[in-house]
Amino acid sequence: MLLYLFFFIMLIMAIVVNEKNARYILAGYNSMSEIEKHQFELVKFLKFFKNYLLILAVSYIVIGFILIKMFDNANIGIVFSVLYPFFGFFLLIYRSLSYYRNSSKTNVLVLVVGTAIIIAVITAISIGLSNPTIKLNNNKLFISGPYGKILNIDEILSVEKISTPIQAKKVSGFQMGNVRKGKFELPDDEIVTIISTTDKNYLMIFTKSSKYIINFDSVLQAKINEKIKKQ
Repeated sequence: MLLYLFFFIMLIMAIVVNEKNARYILAGYNSMSEIEKHQFELVKFLKFFKNYLLILAVSYIVIGFILIKMFDNANIGIVFSVLYPFFGFFLLIYRSLSYYRNSSKTNVLVLVVGTAIIIAVITAISIGLSNPTIKLNNNKLFISGPYGKILNIDEILSVEKISTPIQAKKVSGFQMGNVRKGKFELPDDEIVTIISTTDKNYLMIFTKSSKYIINFDSVLQAKINEKIKKQ
């Protein structure tokens, strides 16, 4: 589980890193030149580093457990497990620059680039987790989103309900928890397009050239079948 994995990583980092081994295992510091290392206040930084990581690790595991108890949604836990350490380590990197002399320009650069990356990550996750809009309009099936598709009814051969979880390996696209959007490879090596935010029931759409797996909707299934019969 990501929650335990990241917690132990942060805890071990806080305990293991010290003044003697920092030149070998402390990222950033170990790649500095000897002149740069002399300009870096390592002793003061390590005191801050250890306290910061301990606070980050404890707050991370406590908040994570609270969210898991409050919400019966695996995706919330996954998003928290990714974003909280991400924000935490970004702030750690930014704060660490204050222990390096003549770093004012670097501070601004890190802040701007880091903020842009954070916004990009949040935007990508939000788009990926959003529920796709799937509707039947006239003789076309519209599936919204970056990996969506517009299917003509005359392309669709049949639709079938699948009630067991789909075991699939991502080829391209987005996957987080039970949310999958993009191209996936099934156990039989077949490539299908999955646009789903559930792990319970699915609707398999068979077309003349490919297959699509979406969230199950009995009303949509009935409408598609009715349209197919009229072709």
